[in-house]
Amino acid sequence: MQTPIAIQIRPLRSQDECHAAEALQRDVWGKDFVDVVPATLLHVVDYVGGLAAGAFDASGTMLGFLFGVNGVRDGRLVHWSHMLGVRDEARNLGIGRKLKEFQRDTLRSIGVTRIFWTFDPLMSKNAYFNLNRLGASVVEYVPDMYGSTTSPLHLGLATDRLVVSLETSSNGNQTASLAPSPGVPMLTAFPKLTDLTMSIGDRFPETALIEVPGNVLDVVARSNATARIWRLSVRDHFQWALRNGYSVRGLHCDPATYRSFYVVMRPPAAAPALAAS
Repeated sequence: MQTPIAIQIRPLRSQDECHAAEALQRDVWGKDFVDVVPATLLHVVDYVGGLAAGAFDASGTMLGFLFGVNGVRDGRLVHWSHMLGVRDEARNLGIGRKLKEFQRDTLRSIGVTRIFWTFDPLMSKNAYFNLNRLGASVVEYVPDMYGSTTSPLHLGLATDRLVVSLETSSNGNQTASLAPSPGVPMLTAFPKLTDLTMSIGDRFPETALIEVPGNVLDVVARSNATARIWRLSVRDHFQWALRNGYSVRGLHCDPATYRSFYVVMRPPAAAPALAAS
């Protein structure tokens, strides 16, 4: 267990801090990462509508940062949270959550009502954090949103993303567990003998499960081909679910099997009629 350390979250205040945030991006996403937000933009964003902030330890070292811009969507002042990164050695210290809470509270204070951001649906740990802890809601599934990139964090796969949103009035979901009831069918690329599985379109249960890897980094390390199967399978399953009125309630991690599932639900009236045989 890591020893707690004092962390200060605040907006970037100087050119030096903006340059430190630029360097941190390369540390997190890889030295060849080409989509680095430059220090000049990080420095001016506060003047024109947006937020660039850092997480600093007691010595002033930047351990994490976030960046996003404000805009208008459907007549509401909203924020697009474009980037959040934490150094490897500072992970599992709660810095990501502190940054998101600072972002939410700061934006709420200036009248921004909603925050949007993306994450990779195959990253079950990020899904648990965004959906179960922060209480974000899935808005849409976008295939290959950012195209091909050189970042090792993108795993050499298509950059499919879930777009999620969070009301700034929210104080988090705090959902530690979302265990489904017995008998809930699942959509999965790699079914086990005892699984209750379903195929896309053969039924429309009120609750269903979409399986993702428990740790996609382990999958990629073993077989990139297997990781690509997961990517395409999860893409198909999410697009079917969202197209047919399902909403994503959160992520369930089975402690007995170490398997991970998105729990999706729909109102009874949302199911399309099955074609007559």
